[in-house]
Amino acid sequence: MRLPLAIAAAALVGAALSASAEAVSLDQACQRFADKLSEAKASGDQQKAQAVYNKGSQRIASKFNGAICPNVQPPTP
Repeated sequence: MRLPLAIAAAALVGAALSASAEAVSLDQACQRFADKLSEAKASGDQQKAQAVYNKGSQRIASKFNGAICPNVQPPTP
């Protein structure tokens, strides 16, 4: 009877550690966003760059309570 309880407790601890290890700050998220956008711009595909910008902006806002990344500018046509 104790073994299943110990396994369940270990699973909960593991899940909590995993979740905290995946957490990123707004600054880290903005840097990743900027990097992805730079790659998309470098490809020369304006539509791809705009799509990356739109998706990234939405993700940042949803994950960080409406926040924006002031260092990330939209692609220019």
